[in-house]
Amino acid sequence: MGKKASILYEIILFSMAVLSVSTIWLDSRQFFFLDKVVWGIFVLDFLIRLFRSENKIKFIKENPFDLIAIIPLDNIFQLARLARLIRLVRIILLSKRHAKPFFAILKTNGLDKILGIIFVVMLVSSLLIKLFEPSIKTYQDALWWSMVTATTVGYGDISPETGMGRVIAAILMLLGIGLIGMVTSSISTYFLSGHKRSNPTIEHLKNELDRYDELTPSELNRMILILKDLHNEKLDKKQGA
Repeated sequence: MGKKASILYEIILFSMAVLSVSTIWLDSRQFFFLDKVVWGIFVLDFLIRLFRSENKIKFIKENPFDLIAIIPLDNIFQLARLARLIRLVRIILLSKRHAKPFFAILKTNGLDKILGIIFVVMLVSSLLIKLFEPSIKTYQDALWWSMVTATTVGYGDISPETGMGRVIAAILMLLGIGLIGMVTSSISTYFLSGHKRSNPTIEHLKNELDRYDELTPSELNRMILILKDLHNEKLDKKQGA
């Protein structure tokens, strides 16, 4: 699996784990089925990675939480509250491994800071729109309106009637359009860069190669040893993945 495909796969699995949160406190048969489908996918993911690893015992030792997370303890404990708690713990364990690419994207181009600012603006806008718009009676309705406006969904179930309300709506819509562009840009930057972090050892080797003609035999041997160590480290990571 290529680097980009692997990252996309991790993000999808993390999103599925987050989606499972909605099933914890809902008892309908459809949500229960959704939870089981997500659980089954994670079981399959674990078994495939276990099968592909050369050292099975080492793989299990390095991924104990993944193994614990796929054990269907909520089926063993029938008490509703205990079962929900176990399901919540399972979701946390499942999402822990697959959340890294998601949070890395949030860090790209300062997207996390922009999201924080927009969240604060939405809260303030909710207070202001409730103050100026007589048709909005509750803060919950005001917050709902701010969310659909900022995300440019605009269901139209609540529309501002006053001049100040329309000004607030315009500000939120502009911020929402900017947010969509920011999210798209951050995802593109993340995948184009391949999420490669600068390795000081590799940078040192590159600098040494720039003066290849001046290197002594001992320096060349030292570089070869470093390259072998890096190669072995990469192999160990692949076997543990």
